[in-house]
Amino acid sequence: MSFPTIMYRVPGPHKKPRGGTYAYRGAEDKAEFDALLKKGWFPSYEEAANSLLVGNAAGKIIEAAEAFEDAIDEVSDPTRDELEAKAKELGVSFNARTSDKKLAERIAEALEG
Repeated sequence: MSFPTIMYRVPGPHKKPRGGTYAYRGAEDKAEFDALLKKGWFPSYEEAANSLLVGNAAGKIIEAAEAFEDAIDEVSDPTRDELEAKAKELGVSFNARTSDKKLAERIAEALEG
């Protein structure tokens, strides 16, 4: 890395053409660069923007929502598509008039015996 260089942080007072804001600051040498890194500045705008997704409250909320969605998927009833895929895999017969409940029962029977 050559010095002086520019460091970035988001959000900030400067607007990007396609949305988003940023701040920038110069680092004259390696020591100043390292000090700014510790304070949340990044060597590129992209790294600064990505830090928002991972390290801030919004990133944590997104991670929690994804974990919650995964937990729901483990306890919720299977969708019709999932039932049909499993039935095809097991060779269970069904048609469009077969109810989800009946299809689930047939799948359960096929899995048991």
